[in-house]
Amino acid sequence: MKTTRRSFLASATAAAGLVPFAGFPAVVSRRSPNSMLSHACVGTGNMAFGDFSGLRSHSRIHITALCDVDANYLARAKKLCPDARTYRNAHEMFEKEGNRIDSTNVSTPDHSHAGYILDALARGLNVYAQKPLCHDLDQCRKIESLAAEKKAVTQMGTQIAAWPCDRQTVALLKSGLIGELKRIWIFSNRGGQTTADHTWPLAEAPVPKTLDWKTWLDGAPFRPYVPKAYHPGSWRKWRDFGTSWLGDLGLHLLSPVWIGLGLGTTGPTSVIAEVPVEPEPQRTQFWPRMSHVTWEMPGCAASSGKPFPIEWCDGNLVDPKVKAKTPANYFPPAAFNELFAKSAIGKQPLQGRVVEGTEGWLLSVHYDKPPAIVFKNGAAAPKLPNVGKAPSHWHEYINACLDGGTTTSSFSWAGRMSEMVLLGNAAMSMPGKRLAWDAARGIKKQ
Repeated sequence: MKTTRRSFLASATAAAGLVPFAGFPAVVSRRSPNSMLSHACVGTGNMAFGDFSGLRSHSRIHITALCDVDANYLARAKKLCPDARTYRNAHEMFEKEGNRIDSTNVSTPDHSHAGYILDALARGLNVYAQKPLCHDLDQCRKIESLAAEKKAVTQMGTQIAAWPCDRQTVALLKSGLIGELKRIWIFSNRGGQTTADHTWPLAEAPVPKTLDWKTWLDGAPFRPYVPKAYHPGSWRKWRDFGTSWLGDLGLHLLSPVWIGLGLGTTGPTSVIAEVPVEPEPQRTQFWPRMSHVTWEMPGCAASSGKPFPIEWCDGNLVDPKVKAKTPANYFPPAAFNELFAKSAIGKQPLQGRVVEGTEGWLLSVHYDKPPAIVFKNGAAAPKLPNVGKAPSHWHEYINACLDGGTTTSSFSWAGRMSEMVLLGNAAMSMPGKRLAWDAARGIKKQ
């Protein structure tokens, strides 16, 4: 019988305490004799192929094993790593590879992340995993605890954290130039989940011979296969498999803010969401087409201990027909247009961040463009910090596995950021209702 997410998670026991960790010695127990990191890939297509390529480009990694439910993707990766052993089920791969591997990456749809991550950590493997770390809220602390217990090197796949744009955003926030933190906005208005995508029911079709559909489902509620509806690439909008646009772009947008403000294991005290009214059964099948989520944060050093809000806006500024019918609260405040116009950025991007302080605003674009500061007193913008060169997110992870040290997006804090977006999803499921959260205990207050 194949192991699935459901059967594995049912048997997994979380560590009793949350032990924070920073850096650990390099792996030595299973390392190849030639000092190469022996690595197994879970997922080889689409974003997983990007992870596979980024990891494989390091000079000190050996791809020992490959796993994918899609034989076509697996065959492409196998051509690039002809001596790698291949599998269709990741739990089977972990079992058979035993102590021949040091590390794995989990680059699969969101609903299967936690089962594979926990299985790998339980076997003492280091783990690079795509965001968010899990699909369900109660899985975040299990992953964080087990990673700490096993002293694993970990990295969540917010790969733009290694780019100069994000690292400059971090440096400017750490500088304190904008003064005491007041409010944070993150937004993605490129129409990540479009109206056209939301149709139901769908007409089923035979499963391709190249696809292991049951393993792809991995314990999620069974549904018939439908071409291009779930695999490849369309799974994120489904509640059973994805974690909404917030679970994707939200974590990229939060990452430099979280690091730059030193939020660490901070969590919100409450969350509330606004979403469009959807007809049944679309509402129960799909994540909302757009959303406005507000978390109340308890305070941090950058806010002088005062509570502050973080707001997420997800509308659609790309499709004119959708934009015309979209309420303004799904877009960032109109005043941001003027702020961006005053800055070197020039125009408000479709995706970005605005961090307000008592002295000014930090403006940041999601992608490879430098951030900017606009001061409230009209002073000239400061010179951008020189952040130098840094290894890619994948190479940083491999270096830490082999040589010791830390990673930028360690599970020791990235799990809490994943938890935050999943709380946002919980609020989307109960729009208009404020949900209280006990961040210290990881439970909702009754």
